[in-house]
Amino acid sequence: MKLQSKTNEIQEKARKHLSPVMTRVTELVIDKAHGAKFWTTDGEEYIDFVSGVAVNAVGHTNKKMVDAIKKQADNLIHLGLNYGYYETAANLAEKLAKITPGNLDTVFFSNSGAEAIDGALKLAKASTGRPAIIAFEGSFHGRTLGATAITASSSKYRRYYEPILGEVYHIPYPYPSQLKNINKEETEEYCLNQLQKLFDLRVDPSRVAAIIIEPVMGEGGYYPAPPSFLKELRRITEEHGILLIFDEVQTGFGRTGKMFAAEHANVTPDILVLAKALSGGMPLGAIVANRELHEKWPTAGHGSTFGGNPISCAAALANIEVIEEEKLVERSADLGAAIVDRLQKSIGHLPGIVEVRGIGLMIGIEFDQQSAATLVPQIKAKALENGLLIMNCGVSGQTIRLMLPLNIQEDVLDEGLIILEEAVSETILGARCHFSM
Repeated sequence: MKLQSKTNEIQEKARKHLSPVMTRVTELVIDKAHGAKFWTTDGEEYIDFVSGVAVNAVGHTNKKMVDAIKKQADNLIHLGLNYGYYETAANLAEKLAKITPGNLDTVFFSNSGAEAIDGALKLAKASTGRPAIIAFEGSFHGRTLGATAITASSSKYRRYYEPILGEVYHIPYPYPSQLKNINKEETEEYCLNQLQKLFDLRVDPSRVAAIIIEPVMGEGGYYPAPPSFLKELRRITEEHGILLIFDEVQTGFGRTGKMFAAEHANVTPDILVLAKALSGGMPLGAIVANRELHEKWPTAGHGSTFGGNPISCAAALANIEVIEEEKLVERSADLGAAIVDRLQKSIGHLPGIVEVRGIGLMIGIEFDQQSAATLVPQIKAKALENGLLIMNCGVSGQTIRLMLPLNIQEDVLDEGLIILEEAVSETILGARCHFSM
């Protein structure tokens, strides 16, 4: 009763004083978390297949990260990079220069992915002197006004805020199931033709500062852009003097079975945007580009009070160290392939499921549009009832996305997959029985 009383107390305070604008996925009150599990104030245990929306790449409260956070908090919590250098920020910038693709060697730190996206757009505009940005339909880049302007995964994100940023154009992403009446094998050509059509009819490429793309679509449906498509984008942008921005806020740091998704296509963008798993739970984003490009960004043209916070940088360094020492990038590739194979065999044949796919531990179970509206919410609810937190994404909520910690224990993984498989099977078969009656 005491635990229930605490839960009720916290829920009442939250409902009274926290803004209702944020989507509420559950009404759980979380007390603590470790690894791939969390516990509520009621003492209930859950397996976490969301990982703070792909943030906790090395699990909740990883010991090495916790120790680094405590040590840094004893020495310096905040100063501001305007007012001096400090070791964790310098070391992290150096580390990112070493592990990111190509010659991306200079970093601007922000508080979040959306802030980093806004900064990347400002860098592109300032360095090129051009006004226009091209993004992709189905893309999600964040909630700030700049990021909202280039987001196109749902009209709900833009509905109340137009007009936003001027000179933003969208073209189709090569995601076959979201392109009506286009054959799968013609998807890339169709999307590239739409880009050329945009150049011909609406914006001359000489006015375009940047093209921004998620190399693997996140919120829009967990679908990877083909490497050949990314290579062609690289060729087109170089031809026209346009900067290529990769939004790797969700895909970075081993999520896709490479340290960065750009490596799958062997393409180096001009600007790489990072956040989420960068710091494993502490607020931090990063804009990474080469020195020459950063030097075209006028001094005082951008800034941040909290960007590159000492504790966040210490957490990020420890997080990357765990990923490297435990070879979690390689594990992501191998384990992700095994999970996809298992799910294709166990549930992939069920009616309503279009595809089970994955790239590393960025795994999606896509449903057809009719099934997505009715079955996916039921599957999520049934999984939660049985102790598993999952999340969906996509323009019509069609894809259940799995965002497991890269170091998830195999027994916990198996337990979670069993709950997921049963939730999917029981919901689909139960719906069919109900319909046949």
